[in-house]
Amino acid sequence: MTTETSTEIFKLLQAAAVEHDVLEHPPVAGCEDSLALRQAAGWTGASSKCILFHAKGVFHLVATTSERSINARRFKKQFKTKNIRFATPEEVLEQTGCTVGSVPPFVPGAHAVRCYVDGDILAQRYFMFNPADPTRSVRIQSRDLPRLLQAAGVHAVWFTDNGEGSFDFSEEAPSPERGPEDQAG
Repeated sequence: MTTETSTEIFKLLQAAAVEHDVLEHPPVAGCEDSLALRQAAGWTGASSKCILFHAKGVFHLVATTSERSINARRFKKQFKTKNIRFATPEEVLEQTGCTVGSVPPFVPGAHAVRCYVDGDILAQRYFMFNPADPTRSVRIQSRDLPRLLQAAGVHAVWFTDNGEGSFDFSEEAPSPERGPEDQAG
């Protein structure tokens, strides 16, 4: 993790006037660890899973929920190749400035990395992610994520499951459809 990336994320949260909570915790190695610590603290909502893929010489950051299993083949049309692989830990550090387990849903200044965001995140009241720091978690209202991405200068492509074994992609964030348990205070 780079302190600079984490600092930049907190500056963006403030500049975009995004209310947020911060949870300090032991270092995490992945989204499952983060989810367990967040739940133990009483946090609810969409807990992030951020995966960096490599396809035809281009890196793609996919931000989804920790519960969703991501099959790279579902991105082959969007990435314009069948040859998709997970980035190595060294590539993750080089491209994002973060270690595996601390990659946020966007990386300020990493314009060579294309960003894809799961529209299901917006169906939850809160979205939780590591701010490029494996010892901290941030919780924001999910509806603020598009504004935060815009403030970061990130051109995100949103994806949603179309129910037919593939994803639909859009330049616009989908409308949130919250369940009753996520709309409560």
